[in-house]
Amino acid sequence: MDAYILIALIGLLAGLVKGISGFGSSLVTIPLLTMVLGTERIGDIIIMMITFNVLLNTLLMFENKGFSIKSLKNVYLITISGIIFSFVGILLRDSLEVKTIELIAACLIILAVIVKTTTLYFKPIKVQPNWFTQILVGSLSGVGNGIASIDGPPVVFYLSGTNAEKAVFKNTLATHFLVMGIWAVVITAVKGDYSSAILIETGYITGFAVVGLVIGMLISKRLNEKSFQTVVLGVLILLALKMIFL
Repeated sequence: MDAYILIALIGLLAGLVKGISGFGSSLVTIPLLTMVLGTERIGDIIIMMITFNVLLNTLLMFENKGFSIKSLKNVYLITISGIIFSFVGILLRDSLEVKTIELIAACLIILAVIVKTTTLYFKPIKVQPNWFTQILVGSLSGVGNGIASIDGPPVVFYLSGTNAEKAVFKNTLATHFLVMGIWAVVITAVKGDYSSAILIETGYITGFAVVGLVIGMLISKRLNEKSFQTVVLGVLILLALKMIFL
């Protein structure tokens, strides 16, 4: 099958997952695009993810009416430390081997699986909402954002563990994603990592991802979320195994 057709399908899938679950586009997209474009282009793939996730997160916030600076009032240390450690993550990305990046991404995927599993089938893991845990979570989120555009799992873990209300959960996540995404794009641009080829490919996959996002948001209003999240868990586990062992 033509590579551009596969990229379009991956974009649709990424948008679909994000539209339904609120996050996870990078968790799905990075390993699949790596299979299509090759591991030698993982740096370009991550730049693409960083860039199009800003648009997807913005659209999600409009859909959920979730953007609010107040959402960061009780978790501002997560976002501040996330911004700082995004820069550290980007520097690490330039020095790490492809397999190391894949293993880090796999660990973050496994963390997402743990969070979703405990949320769906068990009592959420309890996390103390203090300055230390916020800085720790923000640091992990920032490093994940810089290395592989995967900043969601640590924050989801924290919000689930502190038993955040649904509205607070969505608003905080949406606002954090936007701030982190914009910061990562700024750093990437300053470093001169954008090229005309990357921008063209980013625009191409973004178009299909937006379509998938809209479909996902429509489905999320009708679908039994628990059943869908169970399927997502299986997909995430397979992706993590692929990145670790293949």
